[in-house]
Amino acid sequence: MKSVFQSQLEELQTVEELLDNEKYIVAETPFTASEGLEGASPETTGSASLEEAVDRIRTGKADLGAPTYTEAIVMRTGFPSLLVQNGTFEDPKLDHWKKVLLPRRDLINNAIANVGRVDLVNDPNAKWIGTGWRVNEDTFVTNRHVAEYFSRRIRGGWDVAPGIKVYMDLKEEHQSDEQLELLVSSILHIEPTGLPDVAIMRVKSSALSGMADPISLQLDGQRPETIGVIGYPAKAVRDNPVDAMDRYFGDIYNVKRFAPGRIMDEDHSSSVFTHNATTLGGNSGSVIIDVETGCAAGLHFAGSALTQNYAVKIGTVADVLRRKSVYFTTCSEMDGSGGNSGSGKGGGSSSEDAGRFGDREGYQPDFLGRGSLRVPLPELNSMQMRKLARTDAGESELKYRHFSVVMNGERQLAFYAAANIDGNELRRPRRIKSFKLDPRLAEGKQAGEDLYFDNDLDRGHLIRRLDPCWGTKSQADEANRDSMFFPNIAPQHKKLNQKIWLRLEEHILDRVDEVDAKISVFVGCLFDDGDPVQKPSGVKVPMGFWKVVASIGRSQRGRSSRRVLQAQAFLLFQGHLVKPGDLELVFGQGFEEHQVTIEELERLTGLDFGSLRDADTFAVTQEMRVEHKERLETTTGLITDTSDHIKPLGSVEDVI
Repeated sequence: MKSVFQSQLEELQTVEELLDNEKYIVAETPFTASEGLEGASPETTGSASLEEAVDRIRTGKADLGAPTYTEAIVMRTGFPSLLVQNGTFEDPKLDHWKKVLLPRRDLINNAIANVGRVDLVNDPNAKWIGTGWRVNEDTFVTNRHVAEYFSRRIRGGWDVAPGIKVYMDLKEEHQSDEQLELLVSSILHIEPTGLPDVAIMRVKSSALSGMADPISLQLDGQRPETIGVIGYPAKAVRDNPVDAMDRYFGDIYNVKRFAPGRIMDEDHSSSVFTHNATTLGGNSGSVIIDVETGCAAGLHFAGSALTQNYAVKIGTVADVLRRKSVYFTTCSEMDGSGGNSGSGKGGGSSSEDAGRFGDREGYQPDFLGRGSLRVPLPELNSMQMRKLARTDAGESELKYRHFSVVMNGERQLAFYAAANIDGNELRRPRRIKSFKLDPRLAEGKQAGEDLYFDNDLDRGHLIRRLDPCWGTKSQADEANRDSMFFPNIAPQHKKLNQKIWLRLEEHILDRVDEVDAKISVFVGCLFDDGDPVQKPSGVKVPMGFWKVVASIGRSQRGRSSRRVLQAQAFLLFQGHLVKPGDLELVFGQGFEEHQVTIEELERLTGLDFGSLRDADTFAVTQEMRVEHKERLETTTGLITDTSDHIKPLGSVEDVI
């Protein structure tokens, strides 16, 4: 097995520049007098000394525990560990590294700003224990073996050990007393021993305003050409040549550094790769970035200069975050090329401050008009009220930009979502593929990534992503982000056929006058006690969905007309087979779409749609009831037939 130093010297450009600039590099005397090596000095270094040193390290003949002067120069200068001061890294000595790193300084600096030292208060044995990095607004990733040091098991998870306070200090730079400490408020997750060395912590967000954007995850599968490790190397006696490390690091430890390098074995195991950036014990939990993008490519967790450095693959880290419903962004998402942090294999959940929703107006009942045109939210029945999820503030309506959601806390899915749509002001902001839990609602009251992990269920929007994206650019961007919170999401099979379902809003907007190009939309789940359970998450998956669209029509009276409320209701049924055990949906013809009377929808859902019932364009008329009364009372005891209330849709043109 090659050592880290041997791997570093396979970098031909670095070696060639070392040898070409030997006189200059040696004259720089990278070691202070206190670090001097017995029997060696710049004056006694011959013209071929660096070349010989490179050869000795490459062939494994060098004693890395007690390197010669020139071997130590090669080790420090070839692949440097650069000190961070004032939020940026010091300039490397070699032109090769200058050309690679300096043009990308801003990207690297953003990552540097999100890396902190794990500081301990009231711990009798250590002042700090490792490194962590910020993956979203108030969530940090570190190693299991770091978090376990200051944690204790509690029922259902982990907590900080009694008497100890833990801070993420985002400063701790060389020759600076400045601190930026964030108190760790909870430990969200620690992976069990034997699984990847990952832990997740949450900090109090009061000090987070004005900070750099969190580090995005690079999930495109591309191998980075150059990586960088950002962390806090500590003097580590075990598994490292002490004299060499002292000389390499200038006897400066415990402060933030940036160390460039390369990936050595990208498939060391299914979840681990190795790399040759220089690290020490305090680097446990360090982020490994792709220098080209500034995005996270891995999580450093172990290593030695005498052997190799090990890192958890970023895809594995992302899987852990998704499983625990932790929101993150992807690199491709940030550069506008798409991304999958929240769709298909991606995702996560929000830990954003609930205060961000303070100005959200939610669904507006008077959006279509006042008086007889007013459309209030549907009313729950007494049984549903018992299952209603509320925020800590007691609110039952989750208000977002231009839409609201009312949650069934027992089912962890929405009773319904309601949106106002202005067809004349619609915008098309870029898709954000990152799903988040709503921080206003307890996690046990909303289904997160666990429901969608490693199965055929997609995260389906109730209110379509672009429907609330209207108004000013700022409002549209807010609505776009708000649409990605899990209360607006419901499980839909990946083979779902929604050709008609997704066109209903446009179809109705196209049929109304331009002056009245506004609609209000309600979408929800059809809950049934017999719905199958998705076992790992424990969430029952609804087998059907409903939608009601309200708009303004014209009622003609002679030469005059007046604005009137009109509404249509629709059902989407999921044909399925449920195998014993875990939920497994098998589709034949996919989903069946129907128009349904609002009267029938009220029976199916238990909701009261108020004035929309009388505005239904598909309603069963009194004439129909009289016509069928005698026949139906004789055969069924009913005054209407089910066929009067529902009809299949072959296309949007079939909508009445």
